Amino acid sequence: MKLKYWLMVAFLIVMLLPVAAGWALFSLYNYYENQRSVAEYVELSERLAPIEQVLDDPALYQLQSSEHHLNLSKLANEQVSFNLYLPSGIRVFTSGGDAWKTSGYTIRSSELYRNLYQLQIRHRTFSLKKPVWHQGELAGIYEITMLRRDWLDGISIRTTWVISGAVLFFVLLYGTVLWLLSRKLISPMKVLMNRMHTFARGEEPGDIGGTIRRDEMGTLLQQFDAMQQTIRQTHMEVEKQQKEKEMIVASLSHDLKTPLMSISAYAEALSMDVRSERLERQEYKEVIARNVERMKQMIGELEMYTALGSEDSELAMVEVEGGEFFEMLLGSYRELAEREKLNMQMSVRTNHFYRVHPESMMRLTDNLVHNALRYTPPKGKIGLAVIDSLEELPEWIDLSLRAELDMYRSGMTIIVVQNEGSAIPAEQLERIFEPYVQYQNQEILRFAGGSGLGLSIARRIALKHGGDIRMWSSEKQGTAAVCRLLELENGDDPQTLSKKG
Repeated sequence: MKLKYWLMVAFLIVMLLPVAAGWALFSLYNYYENQRSVAEYVELSERLAPIEQVLDDPALYQLQSSEHHLNLSKLANEQVSFNLYLPSGIRVFTSGGDAWKTSGYTIRSSELYRNLYQLQIRHRTFSLKKPVWHQGELAGIYEITMLRRDWLDGISIRTTWVISGAVLFFVLLYGTVLWLLSRKLISPMKVLMNRMHTFARGEEPGDIGGTIRRDEMGTLLQQFDAMQQTIRQTHMEVEKQQKEKEMIVASLSHDLKTPLMSISAYAEALSMDVRSERLERQEYKEVIARNVERMKQMIGELEMYTALGSEDSELAMVEVEGGEFFEMLLGSYRELAEREKLNMQMSVRTNHFYRVHPESMMRLTDNLVHNALRYTPPKGKIGLAVIDSLEELPEWIDLSLRAELDMYRSGMTIIVVQNEGSAIPAEQLERIFEPYVQYQNQEILRFAGGSGLGLSIARRIALKHGGDIRMWSSEKQGTAAVCRLLELENGDDPQTLSKKG
């Protein structure tokens, strides 16, 4: 239940319960009093009968009849008293004092004749009024009052029980309300405060599982946990990026140092050795130019890597026909393979359209192909393929890899670059996509070469196109780099597909 509805219901119950309890207690008290009154009346009826027989004498109802009243006082006691009245309302006798002093008191007729023959039950007494007749005329009226001693004696006990019951009820009600408030508000707030303190101290959060609350406090806890997780992930990402930047700066500084030293040395040789032959001086200049070009390439790749990593950067996508575009793109590598004396197998199987950035896509395939060339032994094989989601994989792809590739390319087109050579250890297959992380070929005891950003740039280009890159490697099949691309369905809106990419 939502917290606001729970509070509304709780406050309504807290207001109504005391009223209901009071009404129930009052009803129970009245019921008990009525039952007790009947029992008392039955008990005292036997005592009233002889008194009524005496008071039914008409001779008692005269102003000057003190001789008839002499024995009446004996009928009264601490529990029973009575008064005698004339029809006019004059009191002629009372058991509570001297007859001569108390007679002559007059009450109104409306009060005198009210409730005749009716037993009046009051908190402390019973009272009964009856008329006395003589020869068909009203001679007088007597009123008998009986003290409820047993009832009065039990008042203190009943009062104690009533007060104790009321106190117990309110204690239970108050305790129940506190328990519910603690369960619905105080406990969740303590949990939230503990998580906030833990987060503020930079400690790892404890177990945040348990029962999921369906009220506002549960929503608040879930949102705080989600916010905490997001902040921690962002912080980890920032730390990762900071370490990456530090590593890039250190690696770039190291990589630039070698060509700079070479340029410095050859430049110094040119300036000091004026007697060098023309051919030798030309050779020095070419070395300097190559090193300058190498430095420009490293700086250019660093700029591209940084630009591709920016969330604000956008690639100008264009729509291309897949078969024509990839035939042209992969066909340019045939001459390179022949020059390296490698056997290249190529397969383009797609009828889809794609939204791509042509220059970035050329850079992606260049990086993957040149990376494969460095690992491929002389006269080895290289396979290039572009296969959409509906076409069969080329026969030169190893059978053990086909099932994984089919799962990986589900609903997407893949670009496959496969080469023969020594296997890359499984623990390095993911790390080699990190900047300046290169696999060392143990057979020739050297790194593969390059700037160290090629695969990192390729992955970022794939991500910009809505895809991804993975690497598979084994001694049997060699190494396969596989890039996924989104397919452009017929009739799709170009603006929508640009957002997909």
